[in-house]
Amino acid sequence: MKFSRRRAHATTLLGGKDEGDDGIASWFRHAVVVLAIFGAIFLLLHSPEQHDVEATANVKDRARLSGILQAVDTEWHKAQRVQESLRQRRSELLQAWSETGGDDSGSPAAGDSNGEEQLSEQDINYYNNVTDIHICQTLDAENRAGCRRDAAAPELSLPAIYVYDLPPKFNRDLSRKYKRCSTDQYGTEVFFHEALLQSSVRTKDPKKADLFFVPIYGECFLWIYEMLQHVGADKSFSLTNEFFMEAVSIVKNNHPHWARSGGRDHVFVFPGARGPTIFSRWRAEIKEAIFLCPEGDRKASFFNTHKDVVIPGLEIDPLFHSPASRNPLIELESKPRKHLAYFRGTIFHKAGWSYSKGLRPKLHSLFENETDIIYGNKEKGCDRPCYHREMSESTFCLNPLGWSPWTLRFYQALMTRCIPVVIADDIEFPFEDEIDYTKLAIKVPEKDVDDLVSLMRNMPEHQKAALRAEGDKHWLKFTYQRPPVEGDAFYTTLRQLSRKVQAFQTSNLHSWH
Repeated sequence: MKFSRRRAHATTLLGGKDEGDDGIASWFRHAVVVLAIFGAIFLLLHSPEQHDVEATANVKDRARLSGILQAVDTEWHKAQRVQESLRQRRSELLQAWSETGGDDSGSPAAGDSNGEEQLSEQDINYYNNVTDIHICQTLDAENRAGCRRDAAAPELSLPAIYVYDLPPKFNRDLSRKYKRCSTDQYGTEVFFHEALLQSSVRTKDPKKADLFFVPIYGECFLWIYEMLQHVGADKSFSLTNEFFMEAVSIVKNNHPHWARSGGRDHVFVFPGARGPTIFSRWRAEIKEAIFLCPEGDRKASFFNTHKDVVIPGLEIDPLFHSPASRNPLIELESKPRKHLAYFRGTIFHKAGWSYSKGLRPKLHSLFENETDIIYGNKEKGCDRPCYHREMSESTFCLNPLGWSPWTLRFYQALMTRCIPVVIADDIEFPFEDEIDYTKLAIKVPEKDVDDLVSLMRNMPEHQKAALRAEGDKHWLKFTYQRPPVEGDAFYTTLRQLSRKVQAFQTSNLHSWH
C-alpha cells in the first residue's frame, strides 16, 4: 500500500525522530546519487573522443540531460521545503500532545509502536499528498513518458493563505450536525475550508499571508432555518445577517489584518446563486473582499468579475468526478449515442414565468414529439447510476437557466463526455481566462431556442468529436478531488486567487521600490 511504503516517513510526521530523520537523510542521499549519475552521463556524452558524426545526437542528448538535471535541482529544493514542513508538523503535534496532558512514555516521539495506527485518514492523505514528489512533473512530454504521478506538488506561485480560526459555531458545528451542508452542490464553503486547513499553501503566520480566508458556512446556516425549520424568509435572512455580523466583527475587531487592506485580501465563499446577498449588510461590511461564487451572472450587482472568482459547484459523487469512471467513456467515442439530447429537472414551477423566464416550459413544447430527446422531471426510479448512464449515452446535455444562469448539470455533462448546451444569456463561466468555452460547449441565445433541435441534428460528427476532445482537456478543472490534486477545481481556484493577489499588490493601495 502507498501508506505502508512510507512507514518511516509517517513516523516522522507524528514525531518519530530516528526513523523520520533517517528517512529524510536517505532521500537526500538518493538525490545526490541521482545528481552524480546524471552528471557523469552528461560529462561522458561530451568527452573529446566523441566523433563529429554523433554531433546531432549529442545535441539532443545534451538538451535532454539538461532538462533532467534542472528537474532534479528543482526537486532538491522542493525536498528542502518538505523537510521544513515535516519538522514544523512534528513540532505542532508534539505541542498538541503536551497540551492534552499526555506523558512522554505515551508520546509518538518516545517510540510508540502504535504511532502509525493512530494516524487519521486525514493525516494520511495530507502526508501522502505532501511527500508525493516526482521529477516527472517538471519534464517535457517526451521525457515524461513512462513516469508515474500519484499526486502533484503545489505550484510555487500559489498564494500563502491564512485561515481564521473562528469559533466552530460558524462552521464545523454546522457541517458535523447537518451532513448535507458538505455534500450537496453548495458544499464548496465547507470543502474549501477543509482543504485549505490541510493544504501546503496555508500559513499560520498572518504576516506571511497573501490572502486571508474567512470560514463562515452562511449558506448552510440559511438552509437550516429556511428549508428545515421553515421560520419564513424574512426571519431566516435576519438570523443569517446576525450570524455574519458576529463572525465579521470577530475578524475586524480581534485581528489587525482587515484594516490593512480594507478587506481586499480577504476571501469568502458564497456557494449559492444568491451570492453574498444572503448577508444583507454585505455592501457595508465586506464589499471589497474577494467572493468565490458559483454564480457568474453578469447582471448581478453583487458579482465583480475583476475581484471575484467563479467556481464550479460541488459534485461529490466519484461516479462523476473520478477519472476511473470517466476514462472508459473515452473508449466509447466511436459508438453512436442513444439519445440526441438530455435534461432531467424542474420544468413547471409554481412561480410561473419568473422561474427560468418561461424557458423550460417552452423547451418542453419544442421537444414533446422528439422521441430521441429525454426532457422531463427527475424520476424516483432513476437513481444516480441511472442519471450518470443517461447523460453518458446522450450527445447533448441541456443546461437551461432556472432561477439563475448556473446549474450543476453543466459540470456533470463534462464529467460524462456529454456536450453541454448552455441556454443562459448572462452567465459567466469558471476560469474563463484559462478555458475557451466556445471549443467545448454550445451556447444558444434564449430567444433562439426554436432552432435548437435543427442545430443539434445537423451538427457534423467531426465538430461533436472536437467539442468532446476539448472537454477531455479541461474536465478535471470542474471537479473537487479528495485530496485535491493539481489541475482540479481547488488548485485552479488557487491560481485564480494568485492573479488577484498580483493585481492587488500593484494597485494604488501599495507602493514598492
